[in-house]
Amino acid sequence: MTLLIDSGNTRIKLGWRHPLTGVRESQPVSVHVDQLDQLAVWLEAGQAPLQAFTKQEGVQALGVNVAGPQVQMHIDAAVSRLGLGPVRWLQAQERAFGLHNDYEQAGQLGADRWASLLGLSDLLAQEYPAQQGALLISFGTATTIDLLGPAQNGMRHFLGGSILPGPSLMLAALKQNTAQLPEAHGQTAAFPRNTQSAISTGVAAAQAGAVLRQWEKGRQYLGHGPLVFLAGGGRALAQQELLEQLSHYCCLLNIETPQLHELETPALRGLALFAGHR
Repeated sequence: MTLLIDSGNTRIKLGWRHPLTGVRESQPVSVHVDQLDQLAVWLEAGQAPLQAFTKQEGVQALGVNVAGPQVQMHIDAAVSRLGLGPVRWLQAQERAFGLHNDYEQAGQLGADRWASLLGLSDLLAQEYPAQQGALLISFGTATTIDLLGPAQNGMRHFLGGSILPGPSLMLAALKQNTAQLPEAHGQTAAFPRNTQSAISTGVAAAQAGAVLRQWEKGRQYLGHGPLVFLAGGGRALAQQELLEQLSHYCCLLNIETPQLHELETPALRGLALFAGHR
């Protein structure tokens, strides 16, 4: 088995893959960095076959990390305590597994974004028409909105994407940088009549508006509306607002509103491709 590690700014998500059979975890494990001393306990609770990891030759742990060198050091130490070899930390590449990275400098793309895009590209190849483009929106500490083009001659292109503060970061910024505004957890509304609702509505509208802009740019470029995939722990706040804005916009254009597909751990799916590669 190969341990898969997606180390984000807020949480560390872990999965696993058998390199020969392709068997994956039934439920990923999610921990904070201060819980890494209990990593074996968390993995056992997630039914990870720990004995199978140490029996494997070659790479026993694969990961992407955007949380900085200190967090990476803590993960390396925790993995070493499990009796595994050193983590192979991946970076973005120019191409892999039928996906071309169109970033001006391929290595500048965040490793987690690259792994997630590889995971989505693999999902598209397995379950969706090859001629469809797709938009991947990850609502994390930062929100990223990335466009994949349709497959052509067995290759898809990551065409680019935008980054903005994620929902939780927007909420925290208002609390920290204003004298009287709280960190809101209110309901969104057409015309908010309390501060909690006003803040939540403003953040949701900002997130949805950024996504709608990229979706329309993708539609103009591709000649069709891209499929829409949502990931990340902050998506709940923006999801309904996004659906309403997309529906209204598509109604004006007299086209079908795209379905919002949810993805739990696209980065782990992308990492699993490397775990199965010889």
